[in-house]
Amino acid sequence: MKNCTYLFCLLPTFSVLQAQSPAIEWQNTIGGTSTEDMRSIAQTSDGGYILGGSSYSKNTADKTENRIGDDDYWIVKVNSAGEIQWDETIGGTGRDNLYVIQQTPDGGYIIGGESESNASADKSENKIGKTDYWIIKLNSTGEIEWENTYGGANEDYFRSLDQTSDGGYIIGGYSFSNASIDKSENRFGHYDYWVIKLNAAGNIEWDQTIGSLEDDLLTVVVHTADGGYILGGASYSNIGFDKTEDMIGPDIEPDFWLVKLNASGITEWDNTIGGNDGDNLLDIEQTPDGGYILGGSSASNESDDKSEHRLGLSDYWVVKLNAEGLIEWDNTIGGDSFDELTAITQTNFGGYIMCGRSVSDISDDKTQNVIGLPGDDNHYDYWVVQINSLGIVEWKKHWVDMNLIMPLILLQVATMGMLLQVIPIREARATKLVTMVIMIIGL
Repeated sequence: MKNCTYLFCLLPTFSVLQAQSPAIEWQNTIGGTSTEDMRSIAQTSDGGYILGGSSYSKNTADKTENRIGDDDYWIVKVNSAGEIQWDETIGGTGRDNLYVIQQTPDGGYIIGGESESNASADKSENKIGKTDYWIIKLNSTGEIEWENTYGGANEDYFRSLDQTSDGGYIIGGYSFSNASIDKSENRFGHYDYWVIKLNAAGNIEWDQTIGSLEDDLLTVVVHTADGGYILGGASYSNIGFDKTEDMIGPDIEPDFWLVKLNASGITEWDNTIGGNDGDNLLDIEQTPDGGYILGGSSASNESDDKSEHRLGLSDYWVVKLNAEGLIEWDNTIGGDSFDELTAITQTNFGGYIMCGRSVSDISDDKTQNVIGLPGDDNHYDYWVVQINSLGIVEWKKHWVDMNLIMPLILLQVATMGMLLQVIPIREARATKLVTMVIMIIGL
């Protein structure tokens, strides 16, 4: 049986004068005897962490409750040393997959994911379509305060959530539904971006369907300093409806697609960013100057918006935008094989730190050989890179191979460190046992 793990790392960040890569301080394993698919982590006000994902395990090992359906939401609260304080299994009798968890100002938590369950167990409403958004508000000890199912009559896939300055929430994903139930507009193409603004009690204030004639797959939504929202994801569409530019790469490969909304959900601008091959956007943060830092992966050579040739089969691609969505600089970072960026965040020194996975040996920006099995693209290493405010690499570090693992989140924490989270890419459940590993890395 193949064993996959989740990894959480606390990485100190450094200025240019202090640029050096960190080492592991401690690690801890968390899981049940079946599959745990961890997706999100946040630091809590007490210095600990809240972990969220999905579980197929019964009450075994670290899991205190039986599973309810095919997959359930699983939330674990740990202290600053990674020791479990409590856990909660939440779900209906179908499949429920959690994607995002954040602590709220009242000390509780907001969690978002997607559900195929009807009313049962913790779920108070029947599913609306095949798959719906499912949002839950917890108190500080993990008890449900409210939960709500949102959807249209077809498929709606949740991907992202952020808290808003009025105490509410913005949630987003992509939808195949026409106007029905909670969805106020027909779809434009195949899948469209679908965002919903909720008040503090989880009631819908407005929703927006945003897209063009083909697939537009939202991966992230962020509340911006002006009270609006920045949406990002992958687009396979040409000009049409909400999209003002044609595809840049080939029809079968995506471009970055950014959409800026005002506080009422009205589009202010959109921008298609890419080169002559596939470019996949996975993370966005607003920067102190009102612009945005974008992180994803690219297989494009120098062309269109891409200023450098690719280094391997796929590279990290970082793009800095100004407040109007125009490119200020971009940087291609990678080795001679496959490198995929999945998360980026700002450091306390004005630069950026990013994480992802790599099978590249020493070459170009990669200073260490891959630790996984040579020639086996299923064995990735974690690869963390820090750049300065202009995108110049300061340091990079990778860690021991954990077969089939993908870093998902980088979170700057109060200790002026960085928290790295990774998740496994799904295989057939019968072939693997998944646990969680927490690693703290420092000098």
